[in-house]
Amino acid sequence: MSKSRSFTDHQLRDELSPRGAIEQLNILRRVCHKFTPKRDKNNKDDICICERRKEEHEDYEESEDRWTMTYHTREVISSDFGTLSHGGMYVRLALDTPLEKVEKILLDAWKIHQPLFIATIVGGAKYFKMNDKLETNFINGIVDIINAWLLSSGYNIGIVQLVGHAIHKFKLTNSKKASFTAIAVCKWGCIKDVETITSQDDQETQKATTNVQNSSKNDELGERQRGQWDLEMNHSHYLMLDDGSIRNYEIGDYRTLQNSMPIKQ
Repeated sequence: MSKSRSFTDHQLRDELSPRGAIEQLNILRRVCHKFTPKRDKNNKDDICICERRKEEHEDYEESEDRWTMTYHTREVISSDFGTLSHGGMYVRLALDTPLEKVEKILLDAWKIHQPLFIATIVGGAKYFKMNDKLETNFINGIVDIINAWLLSSGYNIGIVQLVGHAIHKFKLTNSKKASFTAIAVCKWGCIKDVETITSQDDQETQKATTNVQNSSKNDELGERQRGQWDLEMNHSHYLMLDDGSIRNYEIGDYRTLQNSMPIKQ
């Protein structure tokens, strides 16, 4: 991305609210509209490869082509953006959104300060335990990352769950200091109860958030569908990527998002 910032960008950053700035950017999302049956022994012919039902598509003519985001989905203006119940900002955006536009979301709309460095947390979606000493050292190490962006998958599982604990600790002990910037790069279609969590109905949103925070491991495994995960609710910002499918983890070029973000010189 270009390191130069135009006058228009500065105006966008200084004069508009986060919601107004995102509306100006015309962020798009993806909708699968060409039905392509998922043919395997465990599925009926009314399920598309995108994992949605046939009646959720505009074009019912069964396509035998290999499902692709480019051919089988169309772009529509995204109205899914705002603030979650815990204060974290989110936006639903197409998987192929240009990184230059993502930069404008982060810096101009959300007004996040450019970092001195970016740390990426990479880990599998599996439960694991650390001994008390190792967990304490890990959490303290995360808390010590100041003036940085922390990127993760944003799913409340495995090492990202521990990251969430660390962020929560930071908020409790640094309430009067600079905020902790933790950006979740996740898939809209993989987040359990995503439409409820992002709902404008405060009571329903709070209920869903409380369920995420209080659910036990067994409850999560019993309630979630395969390919779904609870959202980690301590991150400060959420890029919810959308390729028109659900329960599909692939995030394409966003795996290397940190390589394209502006670093403070």
